[in-house]
Amino acid sequence: MEYQYSIKDMMEITGVTKRTLHYYDEIGLLSASKNKNNYRVYNQNDLVKLQKILLLKSMDFDIKSISKLLDLDNEMFIECIRKQSKILDDKIKRLKTTKIAIDKFINGIPIIEIEELNHNINKQYQKEADMRYRKTRINKEFKTNLFEDKKIKNEFESIVYEFCSVTDYSVEDSKVFKVALKWKGFMNQLFDFDDEMLCLIANVYHNDKRFNNYFEKFNTPGIAHFISKAVNYHLSSE
Repeated sequence: MEYQYSIKDMMEITGVTKRTLHYYDEIGLLSASKNKNNYRVYNQNDLVKLQKILLLKSMDFDIKSISKLLDLDNEMFIECIRKQSKILDDKIKRLKTTKIAIDKFINGIPIIEIEELNHNINKQYQKEADMRYRKTRINKEFKTNLFEDKKIKNEFESIVYEFCSVTDYSVEDSKVFKVALKWKGFMNQLFDFDDEMLCLIANVYHNDKRFNNYFEKFNTPGIAHFISKAVNYHLSSE
């Protein structure tokens, strides 16, 4: 007769709690049998399955993923474990780097001088500086080119009026899409802007008070915000 493991046996062998075993039974992840005395019991296959569950949990798989993995044949199961192992290797490297940084900070090194953190901090500074530069350039180019060249100014304002005419539509509407593309074409005649930059410009229309004041002349409340939403929606999903 096959040996049967009690809940206590399973707890002692694997270190899981009684509550966890009951939970796994309840959700069907590891179902127990009942002996003649109506106690929950497990067999050898159940023990192996539980050890697999614990292994997968230790590798950061959630319960839903574990349930699916347990249904795979052994070859596929091992392949999934292999892929997750590579992910864990990367995580271990990051944690080791973090540990080094923490130890340096504990030992009195100023956080700004910790080499392991400087890479990310420098990237943040670079991104912030780039955004500041872009916004400054946008303001300068808008003022210099848009207001001093009458033809360009008229064409720009014509497109803004087209935006005004479609504000009753959702930004997802094809009519709004056409105006957004027309605006994009106009802007790219002036400067070589990528879509990210164009979205930033549209955001400046909305967020910068000076631009807000300019757009008031179109007598369409919220037009700057509408242009910003329309451009960001269509250029980020194009």
